[in-house]
Amino acid sequence: MKNFSKEKKNCHLVNLNLSKSDLQFQTFGNVSQRINEYLYVIKPSGVNLNKTNWKDYPIINIKNNHVMNGALKPSSDTPTHTEIYRMSKDIGGITHAHSKYVTIWAQANKKIPNLGTTHSDYWKEDILITKPLKKKEINTNYEKNTGVAIKKVFSSKKKLKENPGVLVASHGGFCWGKNAEESYLNFQRLEFIAELAFKALQINKKIKVSETLKNKHFFRKHGIKAYYGQ
Repeated sequence: MKNFSKEKKNCHLVNLNLSKSDLQFQTFGNVSQRINEYLYVIKPSGVNLNKTNWKDYPIINIKNNHVMNGALKPSSDTPTHTEIYRMSKDIGGITHAHSKYVTIWAQANKKIPNLGTTHSDYWKEDILITKPLKKKEINTNYEKNTGVAIKKVFSSKKKLKENPGVLVASHGGFCWGKNAEESYLNFQRLEFIAELAFKALQINKKIKVSETLKNKHFFRKHGIKAYYGQ
């Protein structure tokens, strides 16, 4: 098997960025990078990233969730990442973290309402949240079932394209993108939007936003005739 050094190195660098950011609380976070239709590389479990060689990052088979190579044990969230990659071949990277405001909304078991244009630039509607796992789902194959719960939120590819991330009930957030870097950027956006919504609702609990305005901001950036750029 190829060593996939480019993808491993990229995954390591984005994990380092996450570890040094305000998005990650202690070591609660991980990033993965798709290699091709069948494989991806993910952060190792329980390591000091500053002392970890990217060459030792584990490679995972998307079809069966098996470790294909790599000297280190993969993140405990690997089965969740695998289920997310199975949602679409267009998902090229995934970031998971327990950032403050994302986790506040997740622990409150509330979706994040779309309250303005900053939100609409990236998520077309409210930021969705999974249903809480049942006792059996927690006790058996917990991480895999977390991914299955995420898949159940997205009933269509259209819905998936309009949502680059999701909240997991009582847990935290997962974001995805065309590669690891974009998934990380989307998580930064998710945390920023989560904080905006939290604080805006303290000022005005009856915020109303025009659907026309929300659609304008989303489609001028992500629609067929997208033109927005700064």
